[in-house]
Parts: sequence; C-alpha cells; structure tokens
Amino acid sequence: MPKQSAFQFMFIIGTLLAPLAVHADAYADLQQARDAFNAVHSWHAVELMTNGHTVTLDHVAPDRWRIQMMPGMSEIMIGNNMYMVRNGQSMRLPMVMPQIQQMVNQNWLTITPEIKRTLRDLGMQKMNGTVLHAYSYSADGNSVTLYLSSDHLPAVSIVHTSNGKVMITYSGYNTAITINP
Repeated sequence: MPKQSAFQFMFIIGTLLAPLAVHADAYADLQQARDAFNAVHSWHAVELMTNGHTVTLDHVAPDRWRIQMMPGMSEIMIGNNMYMVRNGQSMRLPMVMPQIQQMVNQNWLTITPEIKRTLRDLGMQKMNGTVLHAYSYSADGNSVTLYLSSDHLPAVSIVHTSNGKVMITYSGYNTAITINP
C-alpha cells in the first residue's frame, strides 16, 4: 500500500509540474527559433490577410528590406535610406527608421513578459503537407500561432488581430536575394 501511495504522490506531483516543464521547453524553443532567425542571411515572407490583401517582404541582413504592398510598387529600405519603386522607377523618400523597423520586425523576436506568460507548446502538427512544431502565445494583445520547421526556423505564423487574421509564410532562407534602390 505505501508503494501505491508513493506512486500516486509522484503522479500528482508530475501532473502538477508538467505544465511548467512544457512551458520551459517552449520558451527555450522560442529562444532557439529567435536565434536561428536572427542568424540567417536572407528570407522571404508572404503575408496574406483575411481581406485578401497580400504583402511580400524580402530581407537581406543586416539592413536591406523590400516590401511590396501592391503589384508594380515596392518600398526599399537600405540602412537609413528609403526608396519607392513604382513600375521600375525609383524615388528616394524621407523616412523615420525606428518606425519602419518597428513595422517590419516580427513580434516574437523580442520575447516579452506577455509572450512568456501565454506561451504554449501545441506539439507537432501538419500544415500544407509538412509536419511542423506549433506554439501559441499572445503578443501585443494578438493571438499568435507559430509553426517552426525542424531547423527551428519559422515556416508559418498566424496572427489574429482586431482587424482579422494574417497568415505569414516564410521561405527562401539564406538564398540569394538582391535588394537595390
């Protein structure tokens, strides 16, 4: 009988501590994903919004961005310079770099207390025919589901905002992407 009580006690303790262990692993996984993402030289992303609007982003480290919000028009950021490219013609624009960088940075790159508090490991899930590791959390009051590939890089991020859902699909890690004004 005492062995059964000891087993029950260990089971109860394990059950109570399991969520903490999963949370600790999820946090370490998210940190590893952030570090892997910061280490890549280049990447491509497509943001698809529920209203049908699509935005494509290309990034080449350390400071080159191309944002295409509509066909035939892109914004190019290189260091502290910003250009609008419309139908092959470029024009330099004034800009405030911190505001632009805040716009293009991903919320999960800075792991906030809100993310730490709400982070959950959802386990392995299949998306678009690929098995990915899923995590959910809140960032800036928005619900986020992040799917990581086996190399700990983001594959898909789904953000539920007050304006609807945004699905971001990442690809082209460390490929040759050219961003010129």
